Formats: sequence, structure tokens, C-alpha cells
Amino acid sequence: MSERKFRIAYAPGMRQLLGVLGCGPRFSGVLVDEEAVRVRLGWAFQATVPRSAIASADPDDRPVFCLGVHGWRSTWLVNGSPRHLVRIQLSVGVHARVLGWKVPLTTLFVSVEDRDELIRLIRPAGPANGARKTSRARRIRLPSPVMKPGLARDARVMHTPSRPTVSH
Repeated sequence: MSERKFRIAYAPGMRQLLGVLGCGPRFSGVLVDEEAVRVRLGWAFQATVPRSAIASADPDDRPVFCLGVHGWRSTWLVNGSPRHLVRIQLSVGVHARVLGWKVPLTTLFVSVEDRDELIRLIRPAGPANGARKTSRARRIRLPSPVMKPGLARDARVMHTPSRPTVSH
């Protein structure tokens, strides 16, 4: 399979607005090849998801009232339109980049112009025409920026400024 590009779906007017901000069609899209799915919305969002990490890919028609890049915990919405959403559930969490920062990713909602074809290409094979029971991927914990360098991440030792002792 050669690399296939899917265009991000944009609502009227959003193509121009996001284009001015560097997140228009020229710098955005979903690239699918044999090994990975790469999602990009200009400089605002980049993710590479191994095909083996995709647990499910389904259409999602829930109402969405925001456009651009939005996330909470490890679920991210990347869209230029409130329609044509695809929900990609991962079996293994990966890291994405939002505004240059590394963030955990286990569920991705992305709006594409040809969502049925994208779903057909990336949906893993399984029982009942690709429909398989999915469970949420284990959340990835990023190291805290306030941890002391050199300490084990699992120790969860937080850096607290030393306080001078006052003696009378």
C-alpha cells in the first residue's frame, strides 16, 4: 500500500482563517501508509500512530462546537469542521505534540473529507466486519516538569524549595 493522504474537513470560512494561522490544508492532513497513521494540523498538532496501536476507527456524529485542536487528558479533537468526524481509539497510548509540547494520546477525533475511506483503510481486521470490543488504552504519564532531575520518575519526588529555618 502506498501512502494515502486525506484532507482535513473545513467548515466555510475556517479554511481561510486556519490557513492564515498556518493550520490550513497546505500544512494539514492525515497520511496513511502500511505502518502508521500521521495526523497533522499545521504547527498546532502532530501525531504518529502505529497501525498496530489502533483498536478501532468509527464515524462519530456527536455535536461539536469548537474547531482547531482541543484536548482533555489523553483525548484530542483535531478538526476544521464540526462534521465528518472519525473516532480513532488506540489500544496502546502514544505521544502527540500540541503547540510543541508532548502530550499523551489514547483517543483521537479528527474531521476528514472522506471519512468512510479513512475508516475502511485504518480499521483493524477483526470479528464481525472489523467491529471489535475495545478498551481504553492505558494512560501515559509524562514526567512532571517540577521533578528533580536524576530522580526516578516512579519515586514521584517533587521539588520543593528549601525554606530557611528561623531560630530565636
